[in-house]
Amino acid sequence: MTKNRQKHLLLLPFFLAACLTAHLPAMAAEEDVSQQDPQRWYEGDDTAKLHNKTLLKEAHAAYAQALQECKPLKRTEAKACRKEARDLLQSDLARAKRIYANTTASE
Repeated sequence: MTKNRQKHLLLLPFFLAACLTAHLPAMAAEEDVSQQDPQRWYEGDDTAKLHNKTLLKEAHAAYAQALQECKPLKRTEAKACRKEARDLLQSDLARAKRIYANTTASE
């Protein structure tokens, strides 16, 4: 056999494998439906108090996330990052307080 024909014979199995995998149907993982969604996902915050509680929870979660993002920074950058996170927390808490005051005043 010639060298050219040997190269083609070596490439034939790879070509066949590529064709076979291209024609296989895509299979997705089965969804685990054994557990239901938590009930809290479907509970609304209809009252002002519950809405305020949600706003406070979100503010503290955002603060915790911001602190996590500050961890890999160097000393002075981390200090500035933590200060900015604290300032944002304070503004979020003040905003929640204003919203709560406005909704309770209008009720």
